[in-house]
Amino acid sequence: ELKLDGLAVSITYVKGMLYRAATRGDGTTGEDITANVRTIRSVPLRMTIEDAPELCEVRGEVYLPHAEFRRINDLREAAGDATFANPRNAAAGSLRQQDPKITAERRLAAAFYSIGESTSPEPQSQTSLLEWLRSAGLHTDSHVQLCNGIHDVVAHIEKWEQLRSALPYDTDGMVVKVNDSDLQRRLGSVARAPRWAIAYKYPAQQVETIVEDILVQVGRTGAVTPLAKLRPVVCAGVTVSRATLHNQSEIDRKDVRIGDTVVIQRAGEVIPEVVSVVVAHRPDSSVQYVIPPHCPSCGTELVRPDGE
Repeated sequence: ELKLDGLAVSITYVKGMLYRAATRGDGTTGEDITANVRTIRSVPLRMTIEDAPELCEVRGEVYLPHAEFRRINDLREAAGDATFANPRNAAAGSLRQQDPKITAERRLAAAFYSIGESTSPEPQSQTSLLEWLRSAGLHTDSHVQLCNGIHDVVAHIEKWEQLRSALPYDTDGMVVKVNDSDLQRRLGSVARAPRWAIAYKYPAQQVETIVEDILVQVGRTGAVTPLAKLRPVVCAGVTVSRATLHNQSEIDRKDVRIGDTVVIQRAGEVIPEVVSVVVAHRPDSSVQYVIPPHCPSCGTELVRPDGE
């Protein structure tokens, strides 16, 4: 199964009617998001089966499609509001809105992949579980593949590493599961991690661009952080124009200079960072970068405590 990049949710149905929705939280206690989840069109308020169980908890992922992410950010930019960094953050923020009308305006989507507590008989396999979810009106991802052996698994993972950039939503890996439910029970779990399922995370996408400038920004604590102003480039589906350089030690270690061609990636597919410098493309006029001696905001002399 594709590992969708959104926010995990648990939804409880009682006699086929949506009763409660919650975030995963710490695995035991989550945040009640029932009113907001009710606004998601791919989440049915009533199961579409006649023999709905007395109680059934379904688990899945709420996410924001790329097209909707771009639409929301365009509206926020036009209104002078800060834009969302990525679809995952936008989905999480939308689900936690105090006003469900705002959530409804953002057109979230959801896909389901498992059942928790339920009074109905357990499906005999993961594939039959997904079929049951679909019969109950719950959306499941359409790219699930039943594999016969580990070689098929590896081939499927490699295929989607090439294809995933064309998907209309974010995915950062693949979840490999034992299909047979009896084998799942026999394998069991360690703490909260099942022995019968494992996630394969794709390596972060890397692209090259040019450092047009190095800026220094002042945080709320007074600490200054260097920031690379980049020639805008699309990385993992998002246009990146800035990347953190962390501190002077990190700049020195990577020897990042203004005018350099650099390799960047979105760490964890979220935060842009400079991975390395393409020294072969460095201009002859480049000089080592040193953070200015005075604060760019108030002009006070900057101090670097020993060991920091």
